[in-house]
Amino acid sequence: MKKLLSILLVVLMVLSLAACNKPEPAPGPEPTPADEGTKIAVLLPFTGDQSYFDTLAKAAKEVDAADNNISVKVIECDPNGAADESNWMNWYDNVCENGEYDLVVSGNGTYEGFLYKAAEKYPNQMFYNFDRSWIPEGGVPKNVYAVDWALDDLGYVVGALSAAVTKTGTVGVVVGMESQDMNQFIGGYCQVLAAQGVKYVISYPGSFSDTALGKEVTEDMISKGADVIWQVAGGLGNGVIDACSGHDDVWCIGVDQDQYLQFKDTNPAWANTILTSALKNTNVAFKAVCEMVANGTYKDKLGKAETWGIALNGVGLAENEYYLANASEEVRAKVAATLAEVASGAVEVVDTKAWDEATYATEWPKVRDANRID
Repeated sequence: MKKLLSILLVVLMVLSLAACNKPEPAPGPEPTPADEGTKIAVLLPFTGDQSYFDTLAKAAKEVDAADNNISVKVIECDPNGAADESNWMNWYDNVCENGEYDLVVSGNGTYEGFLYKAAEKYPNQMFYNFDRSWIPEGGVPKNVYAVDWALDDLGYVVGALSAAVTKTGTVGVVVGMESQDMNQFIGGYCQVLAAQGVKYVISYPGSFSDTALGKEVTEDMISKGADVIWQVAGGLGNGVIDACSGHDDVWCIGVDQDQYLQFKDTNPAWANTILTSALKNTNVAFKAVCEMVANGTYKDKLGKAETWGIALNGVGLAENEYYLANASEEVRAKVAATLAEVASGAVEVVDTKAWDEATYATEWPKVRDANRID
């Protein structure tokens, strides 16, 4: 009996040892992480400009809030406007180093140089320059899509509208600062007004933020008979709108975003002086780009520079309810005809940005002063 028990104990020990020495199962495949969707980072210097930075930031938030598997993060990199390279490159390092984002968005003439440097540093990262002012020597980097806006065409349409609306035969435009790029806004404007015999006043206050100065130069324009005034001056444009709102017989035309809707609820007196706004539809292009990234077609745009004009809805006038109520059917018909004419290429619009320095130096004064009054 003892012998039998001994045998059984040996058998149990062998089985126990066999179980202990049984090889561990090979590790299975790593679990696949849930699809995080498309991730986009938008680097802006700041928001609150009540102009095109805000337009883009709003579009980014709308895309992020939509049920589309696209997340967008807006980062304010330079609230003080210092344009410091080390600061900006630090932000680019933050969003590019680990490949977290499918697309990095930035732009604007003051800051786009940093984008191009980041594109060189991170060749596998895709970038979108939402407001191209220039292209590096050698062309657009192969990981960047750079767009600009047909501001020449936009100015031509604003000029045609101003000519159709004015009762005094004199209109005006306030341009924040004088430069070849900024004058692209008003080349076509001067062109169409001169062709129709309408006089115009041009002011370059030298600022995009001094609202008191904006109001001052606008009052001066009004004293010279201008009854339709276009502001192309960023935050300073609020002073332009304020001045126009104090005169029942003066219209203001806004810029970049629909400024009637911007002030409709917060400042009705300002809103009611804004007949329409000249739109640079950065929001339209941004949303289209987000869709391209999400569906895999954005790579077809890389290495390219394109201009978004009337045909792509890159630029145009705000045709809101206030414009429809206050612009006569005859005026709207003239504007529609002008939009179609420009979009089709039937008219060759002055484009200062396309000129070399020598051409600009000789030709721009002729266009600017063709029917200008001091």
